[in-house]
Amino acid sequence: MSGIAGMVNPFENILIKSINISAASELIKSRGTHGAAHFFCDNAVLLKRINNPGEISPIAEVIHEGKTYILILDGTIYNSQELKSELNIKGSEITDSTLLIHAYIKWKESMFNRINGVFAFALWIKEDKKLLLARDHLGVKPLFFAFSRNLLLFCSHIQGITNNPLFETTLNLEGLSELICLSPRYTPGNAVFKGVYRLMPGYYFTYSEKGPENKRYWIMKKNSHEDDLNKTLDTVRELLTDSVIRQIDPDILQCGFLSGGLYSSFITAIAVKAFNNLRSNTYNTWSVDFETESRHIIQIEDSDTPWIRWACRKLGTRHHYIILSSKDLAEALLESAEARGFPGMADYDSSLLLLCREIHKDFSIVFSGDCSDEIFGCGLRASDCFSQNKRRLPWSSNLAEKISVFKNEIINLVRPYEYIEKCYEEAIAEYLKFSVYSERLTREYEAQWFSLYWNLPSILERLDTMSMACGLETRIPLCDVRLIEYFWNIPPELKRYNNRERGLLREAIRGILPQDILERKKNPFPRPVDSKYEEKLKNMLRERVLDPSSPIKNLVNIKTLESMMRQEYNSNKLYAARTQLYGWLLQLDYFLRTNGIISF
Repeated sequence: MSGIAGMVNPFENILIKSINISAASELIKSRGTHGAAHFFCDNAVLLKRINNPGEISPIAEVIHEGKTYILILDGTIYNSQELKSELNIKGSEITDSTLLIHAYIKWKESMFNRINGVFAFALWIKEDKKLLLARDHLGVKPLFFAFSRNLLLFCSHIQGITNNPLFETTLNLEGLSELICLSPRYTPGNAVFKGVYRLMPGYYFTYSEKGPENKRYWIMKKNSHEDDLNKTLDTVRELLTDSVIRQIDPDILQCGFLSGGLYSSFITAIAVKAFNNLRSNTYNTWSVDFETESRHIIQIEDSDTPWIRWACRKLGTRHHYIILSSKDLAEALLESAEARGFPGMADYDSSLLLLCREIHKDFSIVFSGDCSDEIFGCGLRASDCFSQNKRRLPWSSNLAEKISVFKNEIINLVRPYEYIEKCYEEAIAEYLKFSVYSERLTREYEAQWFSLYWNLPSILERLDTMSMACGLETRIPLCDVRLIEYFWNIPPELKRYNNRERGLLREAIRGILPQDILERKKNPFPRPVDSKYEEKLKNMLRERVLDPSSPIKNLVNIKTLESMMRQEYNSNKLYAARTQLYGWLLQLDYFLRTNGIISF
């Protein structure tokens, strides 16, 4: 994996402005630590960070019928062999970037229906003065873009745009509403700053002398599911297994996260078998846990540790634990916000960042089982969307406590519940572009759609930004578009085979995993549950709001916040603790300060 950036203006020569690309290059350095490759012409400047010192031609160039095609890619195409066969291309020296150019020459934008992989790429057609930006179906790889008059800027990291002196960074009411109402999730396509956009998953964007155009290429066909139970189970098992195997590269040092849960254990089981068949080294797995510094510790009923040990013994892996202290997490809080570019998931992000940093000392790629519930339509229940017949986003039920710490004039300005309703309606409207064969979003599919449209990109952003900040590539084998398209049309009652959540999945992989792991209930990603950690964040937050230069003091009601922080540590809030809120507020302050936003 790598990072990409560029500047394009089809209407005028921009070579004199090309020096500004160096700022973006430095900001995405972690996405490619072995230097950068550049392409310059009158109307375009393209940049790719190099992650592999042995990479051949990091910038692909193909001349065909008098036209020059230049492509920079962040990502990997997993069905490259199939594409080579369809395109009748031979030779191991053909890179994924070159392959994409040939695919575009033959199929134009319909190429996206043939690609299986994770990618964000920029294709420049020199003679046409045309740029095409594209992002994979699920949004694994990030890509931001913005206009400064006729100049288009794009980058893998938001700061590659906001730190460009040619762009004026402004936070308007829409951006403030995103931060207060939705963060750490964000509206797909919204990048908080005025005039900056995330290229949405499953979309491509073109810019030429004809102007800009943003278009969805991934459209779900609503078909009846005609496979019987046995055929469905066989197909699911085959797709699951193939999605893991096709991402294993015996020439690169690879390992995996392991929690002892259903998804990570399944990936581990398939990877161990593949490594044994390749006569490779023992498959290594990793997990994170936390030191405890006080007596106020929550007793977790279903700790991951015994399950991890059991899975390692049964599957035959070499496991590594990383144990983090509250000091480690607190010190990494702002670093993780910088890696993401926005306020994020506080200690979840920090622990993942530190885990990835440790893994990268010995490995280049780590496999993750995250996002699987979103892929298989198990992430949200219909009742989460339709509770009390309110049209709201499923995860906004705890908004009241969050907004209670902000000043009344800020809340009156933002109008959180009106903003959330607007976002809800926009998400419903986007569904009609995604599934054109449906006139309306039915109750049974609403939860599945919100899980895919909102939850999935947020989790994928967290995985990519935290790992790539350390130069580590995260692969999510079960994040395969073929699985989504097959599962989308399976009737809900069949997905809940035997009237159990994830029942069909469990039955499909029965025999691959030990029975007890197969039946284990889902556990969230581990987080610290020590009051000492919360106390550290409270002290850091007090220091920030007392700083005269702190932008967050202009947003929060200090008396309300102080009253909240004086309350006893609530050990009953295991996964919705105020610790998350305190960490998020610290990240919000850091985000505002680093972007020069002082007042509103």
